[in-house]
Amino acid sequence: MLMIDREDFPRQKCCAGGLLARAYARLPDFPASIIEKEITGAKFVLGDQSLEIKSDKRVAVTIKREKFDTFLLQRALEAGAEAVTGIPVTKAIEKNDHVDITYGNEIVSSKLFIVAEGASSRIANLIFGAPAHSAKAIAFAQDLLVDSDPGDNFVIYTIGRSPTKPKLRNRFPAYGWAFPRKDSVNIGVGGVGYPTAYFQQSLEKILKHVDIQHHLVAAETIKAHPIPYSIREKFYTRRCMAVGDSAGFASPLSGEGFTYAIVSGQDAGQAAIDFIQQNTSLAEAYGSRIKSDILPYLRSSTLAARLVALSASFCNIPTLVEEFSSDEAIKKTCIEYVLGNCDWTKLFSSCMNKLPRAVFRSFGHPFVPEPPFC
Repeated sequence: MLMIDREDFPRQKCCAGGLLARAYARLPDFPASIIEKEITGAKFVLGDQSLEIKSDKRVAVTIKREKFDTFLLQRALEAGAEAVTGIPVTKAIEKNDHVDITYGNEIVSSKLFIVAEGASSRIANLIFGAPAHSAKAIAFAQDLLVDSDPGDNFVIYTIGRSPTKPKLRNRFPAYGWAFPRKDSVNIGVGGVGYPTAYFQQSLEKILKHVDIQHHLVAAETIKAHPIPYSIREKFYTRRCMAVGDSAGFASPLSGEGFTYAIVSGQDAGQAAIDFIQQNTSLAEAYGSRIKSDILPYLRSSTLAARLVALSASFCNIPTLVEEFSSDEAIKKTCIEYVLGNCDWTKLFSSCMNKLPRAVFRSFGHPFVPEPPFC
């Protein structure tokens, strides 16, 4: 097996670094040494209000991508893989019995080719076709060095309604975040249909809010990164597979992609074994696994995301969030879902049962708070 990456390791990536328990549970040798913070809850900042959900156990961790990706690379090398780093793949041509892959001045032939290049992958577009123009959101992120303990919560911010009016099918939630690390906080904003200037203003407000709470020491350069919120129409061929963001596998409700990158990567690995050893087609070996392991989650997430975004037109969002977050059954199910102890159907059912009452209580006086003005 040969792995080719355009970057040298360790490499930095624009990533909030939140890894849910149901994701790292799939990595049995996940080392404690790369954990930045253990997360036990979530805090929703709704303007000058806030709501908190806590668990009595760890539900997630934060990591830095340069350490996490290096760990994964080292595990691959220990398993017998070869690696070429610092050179991008520039071309991939699928033929009847192999795939020709070009990187630098080299061409290698392989029985299979797995693409894991991210949401803007040119090679994925070349092989699987370009995704819809509106299939990606944009996120801006920034690392902040602080001199006090940033706590053990994922902090989520509402960032107000878009000054523009995107089409209904493009109305997905926009949000901000502050994820704690050992001595820093990763902040960011992301969504669809918001002007860049508005995102930048929202990010500045979150920075000031973090500064007041944890005393800012230094701020790194702002980075931008696309996030897929639509699954590719085609994510495998006879000899090629797309995984993670390259396939569009990320939650349109939260932007979370770690879980789906790990699951699809493992599914692709098992599909490769089945393909080579048993001559099983990728439609059966990979496509069928994705249809059961990932697509139901992302489809329910898409529906939930559209309902949340649409509700901003006629609901008071702080009231709506309070209705859901105060429901003990929903809180318990959310924690169990994040831990990987229940599947999406139980969580979705719990939320849908609550939806009529939540909408009724929050209907009228539509309001989506911006980050606190400090």
